[in-house]
Amino acid sequence: MDAPKKKLDFVHPPVDEVVLSVLFKPLSRFLAPHLGAIWQEFKKDGFVRIVERPPVNPTIEVFPNQGEETEFEISNVPPFSRIWFIHEDESKILQVQRDRFTFNWRRTNPDQKYPGFSAIFETFEDFYNRFGEMIKNLGIGSVAPSQYELTYIDQLMCGDGWNTLNDIGKVYNLFTDFQQPNDSFWQDAELVNFRTSFPAIHLRGRLHLAVSNRIKMPEQHQTLQTDFTVRGFPKNTKYPMEMWFKSARDQIREKFTSMFAEDIQIQVWERKQ
Repeated sequence: MDAPKKKLDFVHPPVDEVVLSVLFKPLSRFLAPHLGAIWQEFKKDGFVRIVERPPVNPTIEVFPNQGEETEFEISNVPPFSRIWFIHEDESKILQVQRDRFTFNWRRTNPDQKYPGFSAIFETFEDFYNRFGEMIKNLGIGSVAPSQYELTYIDQLMCGDGWNTLNDIGKVYNLFTDFQQPNDSFWQDAELVNFRTSFPAIHLRGRLHLAVSNRIKMPEQHQTLQTDFTVRGFPKNTKYPMEMWFKSARDQIREKFTSMFAEDIQIQVWERKQ
């Protein structure tokens, strides 16, 4: 029997944003006027502001040996915008477009408490199910998922365990070999932009990892940003969505634990023992 997984808990977790998304077959009959009815429903829960954005193009995880072909649909319907429904507290966003539903939780101030994955997923699932019911009641089709996606965005501000990119080996275990006492590989480096991916076989998808240095707005602080994204979809369509997202969260957590240095986890984020 496998040993129970150690709970990963911090006094000051680095989570800056969590994004849960469902890609589904395009709803060709979903037109701009239908957004009014959807917004009226979401406004009841405090999503009082809307913003229009270009649609997100689908990125489908495919594997050479999965024995299936990716389906592409050609439609005469003009492109449809992506609409953000923004909550009055600014920390929650619902995104809707013709082939995607997304929920964002984001930290809007340094003192804001991370609510935890379970609470975020519960909110996402509730709005996703309600969105599906609205689509059905409007008579414009049904939501048929084709891919799930989970993203965690973590931030480590300059001064919290690092001051220049010369210190990157003190932050990430994967760069430890470059941390030399006198003449570091990263000496005088201006930027870092590292990307890699790993198969997530049990999720029928991939985990994508990105590390970059950025200027975080609106504080205009230097930060090291780490993005974890898992995309995939179970072969068995009856596999519970909640189980897939929780497994994706666990996959991200395992990579998180192994890639960040112990000193950062304990001294900066105050990992609970």
